[in-house]
Amino acid sequence: MFRTLTLRGVSGSLNWGYRSAATLTGWSVRRVREDDRAPWRWELEAGYTGPVDSFSLRQRPLLFTAPRRGGFWCWPVQTLHVGETRLIATLGPPEY
Repeated sequence: MFRTLTLRGVSGSLNWGYRSAATLTGWSVRRVREDDRAPWRWELEAGYTGPVDSFSLRQRPLLFTAPRRGGFWCWPVQTLHVGETRLIATLGPPEY
């Protein structure tokens, strides 16, 4: 079985309800598992463009969404660190 899995995309967003908190570019989501007994962990790394809504980024539930063929990906954000040009987040299991 895979110990890691990486998804990549060129556009996405962090959303609080119907409000866009940040527009993302060049994102990657990694599913990582340390060993067979450990739970899966999802990690997001992405760049962002334009202004960021700092208030919305602090609210929960905050979701990472990205378009895909036939719909979109959607993960709940558990932790978030926002840098000057990039952000890193820990995600919950994907929602379908």
